[in-house]
Amino acid sequence: MAKWVSSSALSGAPDLVAELAGDWDALLAEAGLPAGISAASPQLIEIAGFARFLTLAADRLECESFGLRLSGYQGFSVLGPLASLLGSANTIGELLHDLAAYFPVFTVGALVALVESPAGIEVNYELAAGTGLAHRHITELGFGILVKEIRRHLPGWSPQYISLRHAPPANRRYHAQLLGPTIYTNADRNTIFIARAELARPTCEGSVVLHGELAARYDAMRQSTPGAVAVNVENLVRAFLPHATIDLPKTASLLRMSRRTLQRKLAHEGTSLAQIVDAVRADLALSYLQESRLSVTQIAELLQFSETSALSRAMVRWYGQSPRALKRGQPRPCEPI
Repeated sequence: MAKWVSSSALSGAPDLVAELAGDWDALLAEAGLPAGISAASPQLIEIAGFARFLTLAADRLECESFGLRLSGYQGFSVLGPLASLLGSANTIGELLHDLAAYFPVFTVGALVALVESPAGIEVNYELAAGTGLAHRHITELGFGILVKEIRRHLPGWSPQYISLRHAPPANRRYHAQLLGPTIYTNADRNTIFIARAELARPTCEGSVVLHGELAARYDAMRQSTPGAVAVNVENLVRAFLPHATIDLPKTASLLRMSRRTLQRKLAHEGTSLAQIVDAVRADLALSYLQESRLSVTQIAELLQFSETSALSRAMVRWYGQSPRALKRGQPRPCEPI
């Protein structure tokens, strides 16, 4: 099933392409996006096409941080009406919970998930499984927007740290400028960590009444969004995968529904827990191999394969090639940039 996003996600892209002396129409055509598409008149486009556009623009324009630089042209306004709900949040923590809870109303083609601990919250973000495309540019675009928006409320703020699955960039200037000083690459996930004390800080335009009204409206919209249950399951699978696999009883319990109800809802969306786990493993395997410098052995461990030969067999099944044939670069441990 195709996954869609609003063409508002392209906001500012024509200006950045022009700044880099690129050909906007040629990039759209090469990415398979409709000619004349405009963020000013939003329409639905496949998120695979959007991700492909970001990757092609970075390559053709020789701008390795294209997605990150594009975040300088954007804000929550690209999320359409969802921006009003986020703008009415009363604290940074409430804003983040709204973003994670209602992002599927904007698109199920990318994922936002929160992992809470006593110290704070990890905000995880990446493409949903199934596109077979690089995550780097869409992840850096999303993180750039989020950091920029939080800085509206907390001037001068930087996250405690950011971790990125991909290898370090050759030019680190934009990362330090737009994301902050503490960034780790070749990590097991894409995440921004926000400390507990910062979550309680008030926002600039919070409104208890307006927020309550909008949240109720988005609750109803989320319930009727096709694919929303599968998104919740995929987020859980991704959260558990570096440490353990997750079974049906555990998944149903975490989503506060019975096993039978979860199976029925997933079947209605044309999938199952086993299919989602397999798709996530396939997606992460390709991302780790082609975007990071982790070794094949490290990748097999992160994806909960008992041995590298099991990962090799799975890669041949998924992509028709061995891990070593797909891999770029050399092994390197998680490192700061």
